[in-house]
Amino acid sequence: MRGTVESVTATLPIAENAAVVHLDLDGYADICRVHGWPVGDVDDLLFESGLRNALDFFERRGIRATVFVIAQDLDDVRKHPMIAEAARRGHEIASHSLTHRKLTSLRREEKRREIFESRQRLQQRLGVEVRGFRAPGFFLDRESLEMVNAAGYAYDSSLFPSPEFARRVGVARLDTAPHAPMPECEIIELPMPAYQPLPAPFHPSYSLVLGTWYFRLGLARFRAVRAPFILLFHLTDFSDPLPADRLPNWKARLFTLSHLSAARKLRQCEKMMQLVQRHFRVADTAALLAEARSGLGERALKATSP
Repeated sequence: MRGTVESVTATLPIAENAAVVHLDLDGYADICRVHGWPVGDVDDLLFESGLRNALDFFERRGIRATVFVIAQDLDDVRKHPMIAEAARRGHEIASHSLTHRKLTSLRREEKRREIFESRQRLQQRLGVEVRGFRAPGFFLDRESLEMVNAAGYAYDSSLFPSPEFARRVGVARLDTAPHAPMPECEIIELPMPAYQPLPAPFHPSYSLVLGTWYFRLGLARFRAVRAPFILLFHLTDFSDPLPADRLPNWKARLFTLSHLSAARKLRQCEKMMQLVQRHFRVADTAALLAEARSGLGERALKATSP
């Protein structure tokens, strides 16, 4: 890691009550690989039911989400049409890497392939511009963030505004609002919601296990920060439960949220979405980014005015 940058990051003056909705497309095979469990059947029922239910959920609420796609899923004849359908419905396509590997454990050339090639594949095969990136498991270091910038992405959304994540990318601090973490790069960071001193993030995947009260508490604390809010869903939050005989152990049942029915998860997601819409102006990521870029441009113009 390079030495810590002492200059304060440029925070962008944007509407503090804005919220955007993101969806990470981690399927069953991806969850298994992260934990070292056998994958089993080739059909990814978690992916298929999760994305189908999520798209219907967003459509009912008039939400244009950003879906973070693992680019190798385009090689799957069942997944590719569903991802294309998400784009057709007006949801932004972003990259969740090429193969969903932990970037901080990879050699430089492997990192580069995960970051550069994922964007190229998504753009070529879906016919859309890919502007956003999120690292699998939020594991992003400075070298990876520099590559995200060099690959032509407009924003990253992998970092929590904590000292641990600031050290990981070699900056003095990370802001709670959208900002440019590295002065020498154009990349904008759309940070994940600050949650400390709570023990874990409060996005729906955690709150579906701990209870809606945990989401309510985390959101109330975050509102005091007065920054735009990223509501991050995962496919597990919407998917049908997997059959018990398919799962290798009880941990897999928990991490796939298969101990909860799809109907129960949907009710809780509805409650969490209502809480967000009560306190925030829900927009799409492109609008939030444009607002952030505009704020940065105004800041630079004032700095150069006589």
